Amino acid sequence: MKLEQLALILVILAAIAYFGLMFFGIFSSGAPVWPFIILAVIGLGLLGRVIYQRMTNEEDNYYEKNIKE
Repeated sequence: MKLEQLALILVILAAIAYFGLMFFGIFSSGAPVWPFIILAVIGLGLLGRVIYQRMTNEEDNYYEKNIKE
């Protein structure tokens, strides 16, 4: 496993933990939760799209494999 993939997994796990703590805090304060859920779904969707594009980008993969710094 490459270091960047490991770092990406750690960032994803940290984001999930952060959203979980925010949800718990909002829920326990008695505030309405539905705006947070909508924003969380949008944010996680964008994060997932960015990660998917990076992992499937053929141009980046080509330069990683064939071009030496």
